[in-house]
Amino acid sequence: MDEKYSNNITGVILAGGKSSRLGTNKALLKIDNETLIERTFYLLKSIFNEVLISTNNPEEYDFIDARKVKDVYPTMGPLSGIHSALNSSNSKKIFILSCDMPFIIPPLIKHLLNVRTEEPIVIPKVGQKTEYLCGIYNKSLLPLLESILLAAANALDKKEEVKNSALSVWNFAERVGGEFVDIEHERFYFNDLFFNINTQEDYEYALERL
Repeated sequence: MDEKYSNNITGVILAGGKSSRLGTNKALLKIDNETLIERTFYLLKSIFNEVLISTNNPEEYDFIDARKVKDVYPTMGPLSGIHSALNSSNSKKIFILSCDMPFIIPPLIKHLLNVRTEEPIVIPKVGQKTEYLCGIYNKSLLPLLESILLAAANALDKKEEVKNSALSVWNFAERVGGEFVDIEHERFYFNDLFFNINTQEDYEYALERL
């Protein structure tokens, strides 16, 4: 493993999704007798020295030897998970990966890590589709993240409506700007690379191909 990866960046598993369409915690679904979150953990651990799990239910993942980080602002989705992971990590940057993407491979991650840029966000895209929950986020984003989440928390306390777009990772990344890396023509790319599991049919599809 290249030391520059392990020293400067922390791997982060986002495991805070509600899995509402699936009806069960998808992080605990098994493929080849290994849960999705274990697969994601071992993938990131092969590249990064430190791997955190962003979750508001840490007890569910006691079987994984990783530090668990709860959201400072719970119930606000993946943007809050990114905020808390950046806040808790010991490195300048984090590489985040949603636990429901079982086809992600090391060459993709290493490709993103090798992108040279001053942008605070580095995420892959294929054509017009950008993968906001698979990429690099810098600690310099913390003040803006804090202000967005604090404003939303204050609004909720006052029983005011908070628009989904206000807490959208897409909206945040577009606002901040970043290095959106087109990987469609890279040798490692294949159609299912960013496939994520949301339904029972998705799970069965992944089982057939892994």
